[in-house]
Amino acid sequence: MKLFISLLLCAAGALAAPELKLSDKFAPELKSAFRSNPAATNNVFVHFEGGTATVLESIIATRFPNREERLNTMHTLLVANAETSQRNALSILSGSELYHHSFWINNQLYIRDVDLATILEISRLEEVSGIYLEEIAHLIEPVENKNATLSADFEWGIIKIQAPEAWEVIGQKNGEGVRVATVDTGVRVTHEALKDNYLGEYGWFDPSTAEPLPTDRNGHGTHTTGTIAGSNGIGVAPGAKWMACRGCATSACSQSDLTMCGEFFACPTLADGSNPDCSKAPHVVSNSWGGGRGTTWFNEVIDAWVAAGIIPVFSIGNSGPRCNTANSPGDNAKVIGVGSTMESDAISSFSSVGPTTDLRMKPDISAPGSEVNSAYHTADNAYRALSGTSMAAPHVSGVVALLLTRDSDLTAANVRDLLVRNTDKALVFSGLVCEDVPDNEFPNHVFGSGRLNALKSVQAQTKMLKN
Repeated sequence: MKLFISLLLCAAGALAAPELKLSDKFAPELKSAFRSNPAATNNVFVHFEGGTATVLESIIATRFPNREERLNTMHTLLVANAETSQRNALSILSGSELYHHSFWINNQLYIRDVDLATILEISRLEEVSGIYLEEIAHLIEPVENKNATLSADFEWGIIKIQAPEAWEVIGQKNGEGVRVATVDTGVRVTHEALKDNYLGEYGWFDPSTAEPLPTDRNGHGTHTTGTIAGSNGIGVAPGAKWMACRGCATSACSQSDLTMCGEFFACPTLADGSNPDCSKAPHVVSNSWGGGRGTTWFNEVIDAWVAAGIIPVFSIGNSGPRCNTANSPGDNAKVIGVGSTMESDAISSFSSVGPTTDLRMKPDISAPGSEVNSAYHTADNAYRALSGTSMAAPHVSGVVALLLTRDSDLTAANVRDLLVRNTDKALVFSGLVCEDVPDNEFPNHVFGSGRLNALKSVQAQTKMLKN
Protein backbone atom coordinates (compact mmCIF):
# COMPACT_ATOMS: atom_id res chain seq x y z
CA MET A 1 0.00 0.00 0.00
CA LYS A 2 2.80 2.40 0.91
CA LEU A 3 4.53 1.57 -2.37
CA PHE A 4 1.31 2.31 -4.27
CA ILE A 5 0.92 5.73 -2.58
CA SER A 6 4.57 6.57 -3.31
CA LEU A 7 4.08 5.74 -6.97
CA LEU A 8 0.99 7.97 -7.12
CA LEU A 9 2.88 10.91 -5.59
CA CYS A 10 5.75 10.49 -8.02
CA ALA A 11 3.35 10.40 -10.93
CA ALA A 12 1.58 13.56 -9.71
CA GLY A 13 4.93 15.33 -9.34
CA ALA A 14 5.94 14.36 -12.84
CA LEU A 15 2.69 15.74 -14.27
CA ALA A 16 2.87 19.06 -12.36
CA ALA A 17 4.09 21.98 -14.43
CA PRO A 18 7.55 23.26 -13.43
CA GLU A 19 7.55 26.58 -11.62
CA LEU A 20 8.15 29.48 -14.01
CA LYS A 21 11.64 30.88 -13.50
CA LEU A 22 11.57 34.68 -13.49
CA SER A 23 14.32 37.19 -12.95
CA ASP A 24 14.78 38.70 -9.50
CA LYS A 25 14.87 42.01 -11.35
CA PHE A 26 11.15 41.67 -12.16
CA ALA A 27 8.97 43.78 -9.86
CA PRO A 28 6.40 41.69 -7.92
CA GLU A 29 3.52 42.90 -10.09
CA LEU A 30 5.38 41.89 -13.25
CA LYS A 31 6.16 38.44 -11.82
CA SER A 32 2.51 37.99 -10.96
CA ALA A 33 1.41 39.01 -14.45
CA PHE A 34 3.70 36.52 -16.18
CA ARG A 35 2.97 33.72 -13.72
CA SER A 36 -0.75 34.09 -14.31
CA ASN A 37 -0.20 34.00 -18.08
CA PRO A 38 3.33 33.25 -19.34
CA ALA A 39 2.20 33.71 -22.94
CA ALA A 40 0.89 37.22 -22.34
CA THR A 41 2.64 40.45 -23.32
CA ASN A 42 3.01 43.44 -21.02
CA ASN A 43 3.97 47.12 -21.15
CA VAL A 44 7.09 47.62 -19.06
CA PHE A 45 9.65 50.19 -17.93
CA VAL A 46 13.25 49.00 -17.71
CA HIS A 47 15.40 50.78 -15.09
CA PHE A 48 19.18 51.03 -15.28
CA GLU A 49 21.83 51.13 -12.59
CA GLY A 50 22.57 54.64 -11.35
CA GLY A 51 19.49 56.17 -12.93
CA THR A 52 20.09 59.90 -13.33
CA ALA A 53 21.35 60.71 -9.82
CA THR A 54 24.98 61.44 -10.72
CA VAL A 55 24.06 63.76 -13.57
CA LEU A 56 21.49 65.70 -11.55
CA GLU A 57 23.85 66.04 -8.60
CA SER A 58 26.43 67.62 -10.91
CA ILE A 59 23.83 70.02 -12.34
CA ILE A 60 22.71 71.10 -8.88
CA ALA A 61 26.32 71.59 -7.74
CA THR A 62 27.30 73.71 -10.77
CA ARG A 63 26.82 77.45 -11.03
CA PHE A 64 25.60 78.36 -14.53
CA PRO A 65 25.68 81.82 -16.14
CA ASN A 66 21.99 81.58 -17.04
CA ARG A 67 18.97 79.29 -17.06
CA GLU A 68 19.37 78.32 -20.71
CA GLU A 69 22.90 77.04 -20.10
CA ARG A 70 21.65 74.95 -17.18
CA LEU A 71 18.86 73.43 -19.27
CA ASN A 72 21.11 72.70 -22.25
CA THR A 73 23.82 71.13 -20.12
CA MET A 74 21.36 68.94 -18.25
CA HIS A 75 19.81 67.78 -21.51
CA THR A 76 23.18 66.95 -23.07
CA LEU A 77 24.40 65.02 -20.04
CA LEU A 78 21.16 63.11 -19.53
CA VAL A 79 20.98 62.09 -23.20
CA ALA A 80 24.57 60.82 -23.07
CA ASN A 81 23.83 59.01 -19.80
CA ALA A 82 20.83 57.21 -21.32
CA GLU A 83 22.70 56.29 -24.50
CA THR A 84 25.47 54.65 -22.47
CA SER A 85 23.18 52.86 -20.03
CA GLN A 86 20.65 51.61 -22.55
CA ARG A 87 22.93 50.67 -25.46
CA ASN A 88 22.85 46.90 -24.92
CA ALA A 89 19.12 46.75 -24.22
CA LEU A 90 18.39 48.75 -27.36
CA SER A 91 20.62 46.40 -29.32
CA ILE A 92 18.46 43.45 -28.22
CA LEU A 93 15.35 45.29 -29.38
CA SER A 94 16.84 46.47 -32.67
CA GLY A 95 15.87 43.30 -34.51
CA SER A 96 12.29 43.25 -33.27
CA GLU A 97 9.18 45.18 -34.23
CA LEU A 98 8.33 45.97 -30.63
CA TYR A 99 7.44 49.60 -29.97
CA HIS A 100 9.94 51.05 -27.53
CA HIS A 101 11.01 54.51 -26.40
CA SER A 102 14.25 55.49 -24.72
CA PHE A 103 13.72 58.17 -22.06
CA TRP A 104 16.64 60.38 -21.08
CA ILE A 105 14.67 62.32 -18.46
CA ASN A 106 14.74 59.33 -16.07
CA ASN A 107 17.12 56.91 -17.84
CA GLN A 108 14.39 54.34 -18.41
CA LEU A 109 13.36 52.28 -21.43
CA TYR A 110 9.68 51.79 -22.22
CA ILE A 111 8.67 48.66 -24.15
CA ARG A 112 5.09 48.00 -25.26
CA ASP A 113 3.59 44.51 -25.50
CA VAL A 114 6.83 42.73 -24.70
CA ASP A 115 6.91 38.94 -24.38
CA LEU A 116 8.54 36.98 -21.58
CA ALA A 117 11.48 35.68 -23.62
CA THR A 118 12.56 39.17 -24.70
CA ILE A 119 12.26 40.73 -21.29
CA LEU A 120 14.16 37.83 -19.72
CA GLU A 121 17.00 38.43 -22.17
CA ILE A 122 17.08 42.12 -21.24
CA SER A 123 16.96 41.30 -17.52
CA ARG A 124 20.25 39.37 -17.84
CA LEU A 125 22.12 42.58 -18.68
CA GLU A 126 24.30 43.60 -15.76
CA GLU A 127 23.33 47.26 -16.08
CA VAL A 128 19.58 46.56 -15.76
CA SER A 129 18.47 47.22 -12.18
CA GLY A 130 14.75 46.46 -12.38
CA ILE A 131 11.78 45.93 -14.69
CA TYR A 132 8.32 47.23 -13.81
CA LEU A 133 4.83 47.10 -15.23
CA GLU A 134 3.59 50.39 -16.68
CA GLU A 135 1.49 52.34 -14.18
CA ILE A 136 -1.77 54.13 -14.93
CA ALA A 137 -2.60 57.37 -13.10
CA HIS A 138 -5.85 59.31 -13.40
CA LEU A 139 -7.12 62.83 -13.71
CA ILE A 140 -8.08 64.22 -10.34
CA GLU A 141 -11.55 64.67 -11.73
CA PRO A 142 -13.92 67.38 -10.49
CA VAL A 143 -16.42 66.29 -7.88
CA GLU A 144 -18.89 68.89 -9.16
CA ASN A 145 -19.54 70.42 -12.58
CA LYS A 146 -21.97 73.34 -12.93
CA ASN A 147 -23.07 75.86 -15.52
CA ALA A 148 -21.58 79.29 -14.92
CA THR A 149 -21.37 82.78 -16.32
CA LEU A 150 -18.48 85.19 -16.03
CA SER A 151 -18.34 87.52 -13.06
CA ALA A 152 -18.46 91.22 -13.81
CA ASP A 153 -14.95 91.75 -12.47
CA PHE A 154 -12.84 88.80 -11.28
CA GLU A 155 -13.75 85.27 -10.26
CA TRP A 156 -13.99 84.65 -6.52
CA GLY A 157 -10.73 82.75 -6.27
CA ILE A 158 -8.78 85.56 -7.96
CA ILE A 159 -10.27 88.04 -5.49
CA LYS A 160 -9.79 85.76 -2.48
CA ILE A 161 -6.03 85.37 -3.02
CA GLN A 162 -5.71 89.10 -3.79
CA ALA A 163 -4.14 88.61 -7.19
CA PRO A 164 -5.15 92.05 -8.60
CA GLU A 165 -3.51 93.77 -5.62
CA ALA A 166 -0.40 91.64 -6.18
CA TRP A 167 -0.25 92.85 -9.81
CA GLU A 168 -0.16 96.44 -8.54
CA VAL A 169 2.74 95.68 -6.21
CA ILE A 170 4.80 94.29 -9.08
CA GLY A 171 3.95 97.17 -11.40
CA GLN A 172 0.84 95.77 -13.13
CA LYS A 173 2.88 92.84 -14.38
CA ASN A 174 0.78 89.73 -14.12
CA GLY A 175 3.00 86.98 -15.45
CA GLU A 176 4.87 88.63 -18.32
CA GLY A 177 8.04 86.83 -19.32
CA VAL A 178 7.02 83.56 -17.64
CA ARG A 179 6.01 80.29 -19.30
CA VAL A 180 3.47 78.18 -17.44
CA ALA A 181 2.63 74.62 -18.44
CA THR A 182 -0.03 72.03 -17.72
CA VAL A 183 0.14 68.25 -17.95
CA ASP A 184 -3.53 67.57 -18.51
CA THR A 185 -6.13 66.75 -21.18
CA GLY A 186 -4.99 69.52 -23.53
CA VAL A 187 -6.35 73.02 -24.13
CA ARG A 188 -8.87 74.56 -26.53
CA VAL A 189 -6.41 76.92 -28.18
CA THR A 190 -9.12 79.06 -29.80
CA HIS A 191 -10.89 79.88 -26.53
CA GLU A 192 -11.37 83.64 -26.12
CA ALA A 193 -9.65 83.66 -22.71
CA LEU A 194 -6.59 81.72 -23.88
CA LYS A 195 -6.00 82.32 -27.60
CA ASP A 196 -3.85 85.43 -27.17
CA ASN A 197 -1.16 84.06 -24.84
CA TYR A 198 -0.47 80.59 -26.21
CA LEU A 199 3.30 80.23 -26.60
CA GLY A 200 2.98 78.91 -30.15
CA GLU A 201 5.91 76.89 -31.44
CA TYR A 202 7.31 74.63 -28.72
CA GLY A 203 4.16 75.14 -26.66
CA TRP A 204 2.32 71.87 -27.35
CA PHE A 205 2.97 68.14 -27.37
CA ASP A 206 0.47 65.32 -27.72
CA PRO A 207 2.04 61.89 -27.14
CA SER A 208 -1.25 60.02 -27.53
CA THR A 209 -2.90 61.27 -30.73
CA ALA A 210 -0.24 63.60 -32.18
CA GLU A 211 -2.62 66.52 -32.75
CA PRO A 212 -0.55 69.36 -34.29
CA LEU A 213 -2.28 72.14 -32.34
CA PRO A 214 -3.64 72.24 -28.78
CA THR A 215 -7.02 70.54 -28.48
CA ASP A 216 -9.08 69.30 -25.55
CA ARG A 217 -11.85 66.68 -25.72
CA ASN A 218 -12.46 66.66 -21.97
CA GLY A 219 -12.40 70.25 -20.70
CA HIS A 220 -10.27 69.61 -17.63
CA GLY A 221 -7.06 70.98 -19.18
CA THR A 222 -8.74 74.05 -20.66
CA HIS A 223 -10.22 74.81 -17.23
CA THR A 224 -6.94 74.45 -15.30
CA THR A 225 -4.99 76.47 -17.87
CA GLY A 226 -7.63 79.19 -17.73
CA THR A 227 -7.24 79.55 -13.97
CA ILE A 228 -3.49 79.94 -14.36
CA ALA A 229 -3.28 82.28 -17.32
CA GLY A 230 -6.72 83.06 -18.73
CA SER A 231 -8.01 86.56 -19.42
CA ASN A 232 -11.55 87.88 -18.68
CA GLY A 233 -10.99 87.74 -14.93
CA ILE A 234 -10.47 83.98 -14.63
CA GLY A 235 -6.66 83.78 -14.49
CA VAL A 236 -4.11 84.53 -11.76
CA ALA A 237 -1.34 85.35 -14.27
CA PRO A 238 -2.99 86.34 -17.56
CA GLY A 239 0.23 87.93 -18.80
CA ALA A 240 2.08 84.60 -18.80
CA LYS A 241 2.50 82.41 -21.87
CA TRP A 242 0.93 78.98 -21.54
CA MET A 243 2.15 75.61 -22.79
CA ALA A 244 0.44 72.22 -22.60
CA CYS A 245 1.07 68.51 -22.97
CA ARG A 246 -1.73 65.97 -23.25
CA GLY A 247 -0.59 63.51 -20.57
CA CYS A 248 -4.17 62.30 -20.09
CA ALA A 249 -5.81 61.27 -23.36
CA THR A 250 -8.87 60.28 -21.31
CA SER A 251 -9.52 60.25 -17.58
CA ALA A 252 -6.74 57.64 -17.47
CA CYS A 253 -3.16 58.86 -17.80
CA SER A 254 -0.55 56.31 -18.85
CA GLN A 255 2.93 56.38 -17.34
CA SER A 256 4.45 56.50 -20.82
CA ASP A 257 2.42 59.56 -21.87
CA LEU A 258 3.08 61.35 -18.57
CA THR A 259 6.80 60.64 -18.83
CA MET A 260 6.84 61.95 -22.40
CA CYS A 261 5.24 65.15 -21.10
CA GLY A 262 7.83 65.35 -18.34
CA GLU A 263 10.64 65.00 -20.87
CA PHE A 264 9.02 67.47 -23.27
CA PHE A 265 8.88 70.19 -20.63
CA ALA A 266 12.52 69.66 -19.64
CA CYS A 267 13.55 70.36 -23.25
CA PRO A 268 10.63 71.22 -25.57
CA THR A 269 10.45 70.14 -29.20
CA LEU A 270 8.18 71.10 -32.04
CA ALA A 271 4.79 69.38 -32.04
CA ASP A 272 6.18 66.56 -34.21
CA GLY A 273 8.95 65.85 -31.69
CA SER A 274 11.73 67.43 -33.74
CA ASN A 275 14.24 70.26 -33.14
CA PRO A 276 14.58 70.36 -29.35
CA ASP A 277 15.06 73.82 -27.85
CA CYS A 278 15.67 73.68 -24.11
CA SER A 279 15.46 77.47 -23.80
CA LYS A 280 11.67 77.15 -24.28
CA ALA A 281 11.23 75.09 -21.09
CA PRO A 282 8.43 76.35 -18.83
CA HIS A 283 9.17 77.94 -15.48
CA VAL A 284 6.33 76.13 -13.68
CA VAL A 285 4.39 72.95 -14.48
CA SER A 286 0.91 72.51 -13.03
CA ASN A 287 -0.35 68.95 -12.59
CA SER A 288 -3.91 67.95 -11.69
CA TRP A 289 -3.50 64.18 -11.97
CA GLY A 290 -2.30 61.43 -9.68
CA GLY A 291 -3.23 58.25 -7.90
CA GLY A 292 -2.33 56.08 -4.97
CA ARG A 293 -0.18 56.98 -1.99
CA GLY A 294 3.56 56.78 -1.60
CA THR A 295 4.14 55.87 -5.24
CA THR A 296 7.53 56.85 -6.64
CA TRP A 297 7.52 56.08 -10.37
CA PHE A 298 7.35 59.78 -11.38
CA ASN A 299 10.05 60.89 -8.91
CA GLU A 300 12.93 60.91 -11.41
CA VAL A 301 11.01 63.30 -13.67
CA ILE A 302 10.33 65.59 -10.71
CA ASP A 303 14.00 65.43 -9.73
CA ALA A 304 15.02 66.55 -13.23
CA TRP A 305 12.48 69.38 -13.28
CA VAL A 306 13.72 70.70 -9.95
CA ALA A 307 17.39 70.41 -10.99
CA ALA A 308 16.52 72.38 -14.13
CA GLY A 309 14.79 75.13 -12.17
CA ILE A 310 11.25 74.12 -13.21
CA ILE A 311 8.74 74.43 -10.33
CA PRO A 312 6.38 71.42 -9.99
CA VAL A 313 2.89 72.01 -8.55
CA PHE A 314 0.47 69.10 -7.92
CA SER A 315 -3.09 68.68 -6.72
CA ILE A 316 -3.17 66.64 -3.51
CA GLY A 317 -6.29 64.63 -4.46
CA ASN A 318 -10.05 64.46 -3.90
CA SER A 319 -10.17 61.64 -1.33
CA GLY A 320 -10.89 63.70 1.80
CA PRO A 321 -11.95 64.50 4.41
CA ARG A 322 -10.32 61.48 6.13
CA CYS A 323 -6.71 61.67 7.31
CA ASN A 324 -4.07 59.71 5.38
CA THR A 325 -5.54 60.40 1.94
CA ALA A 326 -2.85 62.64 0.38
CA ASN A 327 -2.20 61.44 -3.18
CA SER A 328 0.97 60.87 -5.20
CA PRO A 329 2.82 62.63 -6.78
CA GLY A 330 1.42 65.51 -4.70
CA ASP A 331 2.92 63.84 -1.64
CA ASN A 332 6.45 64.05 -3.09
CA ALA A 333 8.68 66.22 -0.87
CA LYS A 334 10.01 68.23 -3.83
CA VAL A 335 6.63 69.36 -5.20
CA ILE A 336 4.13 71.90 -3.93
CA GLY A 337 1.10 69.78 -3.02
CA VAL A 338 -2.16 71.77 -3.00
CA GLY A 339 -5.41 71.27 -1.10
CA SER A 340 -8.74 72.96 -1.87
CA THR A 341 -10.71 75.63 0.01
CA MET A 342 -14.23 77.02 -0.34
CA GLU A 343 -15.24 80.65 -0.73
CA SER A 344 -15.98 80.67 3.02
CA ASP A 345 -12.32 79.71 3.68
CA ALA A 346 -13.30 76.29 5.00
CA ILE A 347 -11.48 73.27 3.60
CA SER A 348 -13.41 71.62 0.77
CA SER A 349 -14.97 68.38 2.00
CA PHE A 350 -13.32 66.40 -0.81
CA SER A 351 -9.79 67.78 -0.32
CA SER A 352 -7.29 65.02 0.50
CA VAL A 353 -5.61 65.20 3.87
CA GLY A 354 -2.17 64.19 5.12
CA PRO A 355 0.09 62.96 6.43
CA THR A 356 2.07 61.12 3.76
CA THR A 357 2.82 57.42 4.14
CA ASP A 358 6.09 58.36 5.88
CA LEU A 359 4.27 60.92 8.09
CA ARG A 360 5.45 64.11 6.38
CA MET A 361 3.23 67.20 6.33
CA LYS A 362 0.96 67.47 3.27
CA PRO A 363 -0.62 69.36 1.63
CA ASP A 364 1.92 72.18 1.57
CA ILE A 365 -0.69 74.88 1.00
CA SER A 366 -4.36 75.26 0.08
CA ALA A 367 -6.10 77.45 -2.49
CA PRO A 368 -9.57 78.11 -3.90
CA GLY A 369 -10.92 74.90 -5.44
CA SER A 370 -14.69 74.74 -4.90
CA GLU A 371 -16.99 76.06 -7.65
CA VAL A 372 -14.15 77.68 -9.57
CA ASN A 373 -15.30 79.26 -12.82
CA SER A 374 -12.90 79.00 -15.75
CA ALA A 375 -12.69 78.34 -19.48
CA TYR A 376 -14.23 75.17 -20.91
CA HIS A 377 -13.70 73.14 -24.07
CA THR A 378 -17.22 73.11 -25.52
CA ALA A 379 -17.05 76.51 -27.25
CA ASP A 380 -14.73 79.49 -27.64
CA ASN A 381 -16.81 81.43 -25.10
CA ALA A 382 -17.73 78.53 -22.80
CA TYR A 383 -17.16 78.69 -19.04
CA ARG A 384 -17.84 76.14 -16.33
CA ALA A 385 -17.71 76.01 -12.53
CA LEU A 386 -15.81 72.92 -11.38
CA SER A 387 -14.85 71.74 -7.90
CA GLY A 388 -11.73 69.78 -6.99
CA THR A 389 -8.12 70.09 -5.94
CA SER A 390 -7.50 70.16 -9.70
CA MET A 391 -8.96 73.66 -9.57
CA ALA A 392 -6.84 74.67 -6.54
CA ALA A 393 -3.38 73.80 -7.87
CA PRO A 394 -3.65 76.22 -10.85
CA HIS A 395 -4.18 79.13 -8.44
CA VAL A 396 -0.84 78.27 -6.84
CA SER A 397 0.83 77.86 -10.24
CA GLY A 398 -0.41 81.31 -11.22
CA VAL A 399 1.08 82.90 -8.10
CA VAL A 400 4.36 81.12 -8.81
CA ALA A 401 4.29 82.84 -12.22
CA LEU A 402 3.79 86.22 -10.53
CA LEU A 403 6.84 85.63 -8.33
CA LEU A 404 8.92 84.52 -11.30
CA THR A 405 7.90 87.61 -13.27
CA ARG A 406 10.23 89.59 -11.02
CA ASP A 407 12.95 86.96 -10.64
CA SER A 408 13.02 84.02 -13.06
CA ASP A 409 15.99 82.52 -11.20
CA LEU A 410 14.04 81.75 -8.03
CA THR A 411 14.63 78.15 -6.97
CA ALA A 412 11.88 75.73 -6.02
CA ALA A 413 12.92 76.22 -2.39
CA ASN A 414 12.70 80.03 -2.72
CA VAL A 415 9.24 79.80 -4.25
CA ARG A 416 7.95 77.34 -1.66
CA ASP A 417 9.21 79.57 1.14
CA LEU A 418 7.53 82.69 -0.26
CA LEU A 419 4.23 80.83 -0.63
CA VAL A 420 4.00 78.91 2.64
CA ARG A 421 5.32 81.67 4.89
CA ASN A 422 2.78 84.19 3.62
CA THR A 423 -0.58 82.44 3.75
CA ASP A 424 -3.88 83.47 5.29
CA LYS A 425 -4.58 81.58 8.50
CA ALA A 426 -7.86 83.17 9.62
CA LEU A 427 -9.81 80.26 8.17
CA VAL A 428 -12.91 78.23 9.01
CA PHE A 429 -11.85 75.17 10.98
CA SER A 430 -13.65 71.83 11.19
CA GLY A 431 -11.76 70.48 14.20
CA LEU A 432 -10.13 67.69 12.22
CA VAL A 433 -6.95 66.39 13.88
CA CYS A 434 -4.42 64.27 11.97
CA GLU A 435 -1.28 62.94 13.70
CA ASP A 436 -2.09 65.03 16.78
CA VAL A 437 -2.06 68.28 14.78
CA PRO A 438 -5.40 70.19 14.82
CA ASP A 439 -6.43 72.03 11.68
CA ASN A 440 -6.12 75.44 13.43
CA GLU A 441 -2.43 74.92 14.25
CA PHE A 442 -0.14 75.66 11.30
CA PRO A 443 1.20 73.87 9.41
CA ASN A 444 -1.30 71.03 9.56
CA HIS A 445 -2.37 68.10 7.44
CA VAL A 446 -5.64 69.76 6.35
CA PHE A 447 -4.73 73.24 5.07
CA GLY A 448 -0.96 72.79 5.00
CA SER A 449 0.58 76.15 5.86
CA GLY A 450 -2.67 77.98 5.21
CA ARG A 451 -4.62 79.42 2.29
CA LEU A 452 -2.68 80.96 -0.60
CA ASN A 453 -2.33 84.76 -0.68
CA ALA A 454 -0.70 86.29 -3.76
CA LEU A 455 -0.43 89.79 -2.30
CA LYS A 456 1.37 88.70 0.86
CA SER A 457 3.72 86.52 -1.17
CA VAL A 458 4.81 89.30 -3.54
CA GLN A 459 5.07 91.76 -0.65
CA ALA A 460 7.44 89.36 1.08
CA GLN A 461 9.38 89.07 -2.18
CA THR A 462 9.69 92.87 -2.30
CA LYS A 463 11.33 92.86 1.12
CA MET A 464 13.63 90.04 0.04
CA LEU A 465 14.69 91.92 -3.10
CA LYS A 466 15.55 95.02 -1.04
CA ASN A 467 17.85 93.07 1.27
